[in-house]
Amino acid sequence: MAGFIIHLAIGEQYIKKHKEEIKNKNEFINGIIAPDLDEKMTDIEKNKSKSHYGDWKDNKTITNIDKFLKDKEVNMGKDYWKGYFLHLLTDYYFYNIIFDKEYMQSLKNNEKFYYDYDCLNEELIKKYKELEKYKVEPIKKYIDILKEKPKYLKLDKVILFIEKISDFDIGKKVEIIKEKGMEGL
Repeated sequence: MAGFIIHLAIGEQYIKKHKEEIKNKNEFINGIIAPDLDEKMTDIEKNKSKSHYGDWKDNKTITNIDKFLKDKEVNMGKDYWKGYFLHLLTDYYFYNIIFDKEYMQSLKNNEKFYYDYDCLNEELIKKYKELEKYKVEPIKKYIDILKEKPKYLKLDKVILFIEKISDFDIGKKVEIIKEKGMEGL
C-alpha cells in the first residue's frame, strides 16, 4: 500500500482540485486512510485483503476495486466512500502500474519497500504544507521520518504520481470499472 503521507497528499490535492465534488472533507480524508487503519488487525494478510477488497500475494494486496463497488455497504454518493475508493485506486496504480518495477526490485533484493516512504515523508510534508496537520495523533504514529535517501522511490516521480492520481475524476473511474472491470483501468 502506498504510505500514509502519499495517501493524505493525494486526498488533500483531490479536495483542492475538486472543490464542488467533496462536501465533507473530514469524511473524505477518513475514507482515504480507513483501509490502512484497522487497529484490530492481527493477521495482516487476511485483514489487508479484506480492507482492500483483494487477495494477499507476494507481500502485497492485489486490490479488486470492482468487488468494492459491489459491496452493499458502499455508497459512492458519500464522501467517505469516495475517499475509500480513491485509496484503493491509489494502491492499484501505485503497485501495478507506476511503481511496479521499483516494488518488484525491492522484493528481489529482499528489502522492505515501505522504508522508502519514511525517507520521503519529510520532503512531501514540506511540499504539501497542509500535511503538517497530520503530524498529530492518531495519524502521527503511522508517520515516520528518516533522514536518509530512499533506495527505490524518487521524490519527483512520487510527486508526479500524487498530482496524476488527484486529477482523476472518481465518477468516471467508477463508471469505467463498472463497465469494463479492473481491465478498464
